[in-house]
Amino acid sequence: MKREIIGKGTWIDKLASAIIKREKDIGRSLELILVESGLGASGFPHIGSLGDAVRAYGVALAIKNLGYDSKLIAYSDDLDGLRKIPSGLPEWLSDYIGKPVSNIPDPIGQCHDSYGSHMSSLLLDALDRLEINYKFLNAAKVYGSGMLTNQIDVILSHAPDLGNKIEEL
Repeated sequence: MKREIIGKGTWIDKLASAIIKREKDIGRSLELILVESGLGASGFPHIGSLGDAVRAYGVALAIKNLGYDSKLIAYSDDLDGLRKIPSGLPEWLSDYIGKPVSNIPDPIGQCHDSYGSHMSSLLLDALDRLEINYKFLNAAKVYGSGMLTNQIDVILSHAPDLGNKIEEL
């Protein structure tokens, strides 16, 4: 049996091909295919955080290699609450446990407007050093701008259907 080689034959190429097929099947525009990587804003980035972003960038590049425009979105969920104080950070952060990290002061030198933006910037700096092209978005601004209002409305108006589908699983 002869196997079809997609792109250069890697798992990333196969994933890019599957994404393009899915987008075609559901009738979405192929003008720009967005690939997203989440940035953890509640603690220090680590090798896993960087690996997630690099893999997502690889998928975006593979989509481009297949002839479609693609862009990596580096998305910081800075509305997540602080669950614990990371090692080495000041104890006064205990006053902010459960609060969105975008609403917590920068605990390291006050060089950013919040704890969340400081933590996100550490991973963004690494992406910049690796010359990875991305567009940065963060939850506080995305939700605040109303960018997701229509999608949230659709989800809420279909809540019973979604609940039933989840219950089936």
